[in-house]
Amino acid sequence: MRLFYELYRQSGLAFSYRRYTAALVAAPLGAGAAAGVAGLLLLGPSGGAAFGAIAALLTFAGLVLYPVHLVTARRSHFENNFVYTLGVLLPLLAAGVPLGRAVTRLAEVEEDKYIARELALAAREMVVMGATPEEALQNSAERTPSPTYRETVEVLTKAARITQRIDIVLLARLDWALRTKQVKAQSLVRSLSLMFEIFVVAVILLPLMVYIVALSFSPLGNLEVGGLGIDPLTLMILMGLVYTPIVGIVFYLIFDSMTNI
Repeated sequence: MRLFYELYRQSGLAFSYRRYTAALVAAPLGAGAAAGVAGLLLLGPSGGAAFGAIAALLTFAGLVLYPVHLVTARRSHFENNFVYTLGVLLPLLAAGVPLGRAVTRLAEVEEDKYIARELALAAREMVVMGATPEEALQNSAERTPSPTYRETVEVLTKAARITQRIDIVLLARLDWALRTKQVKAQSLVRSLSLMFEIFVVAVILLPLMVYIVALSFSPLGNLEVGGLGIDPLTLMILMGLVYTPIVGIVFYLIFDSMTNI
């Protein structure tokens, strides 16, 4: 149960952990019972048992995978966008705004909904529960699945205990984060250049070469591919309507997954 609690805590689900555990138990049982009854009426006892087991397993998997998706989304948003949040926080601290008020104001103007919600929870903890800014931020870092966010909060809370010029510490942290993004961007450019070259060869040049070869050997009859005789026109249609779209979609997904820095 400790694993489910950590999963629930870092996913940021809006309802209580007790309700989540109740749903983990009740929902698969209910779905399995309903599917089992339907399968019993349609396919008999064995079909009902199989349908019930499958429905229960799928429901349980959905209840587990949804928080996993939320954890992944929250980590991605914090890792990619929190550096820009620090860029807004730095002028507030440099202007002499206390850390607690700066966090509250930041929660109001933050555009990323995941970061804004987490900062709002920290601000509410300070206002409603009377926690200090350091305690609220530490609690926030514990329930956030982002190493960058946790490390930044740790730096800020330690700096707040030993100096009033938190903005200087934050400036150094922001400079480090921007340099890290710059290095990632440079690496991404090199990777995208290599992948684009592979894309040109696999999606453009290879089909053109196949078309040229198919047309060149068309007077000789069908082409033998793996023991199967394929006429050149069929091969060209398969390359144009099956191979090229599928490979293009695969490369699109690869490019899309590589663009986050």
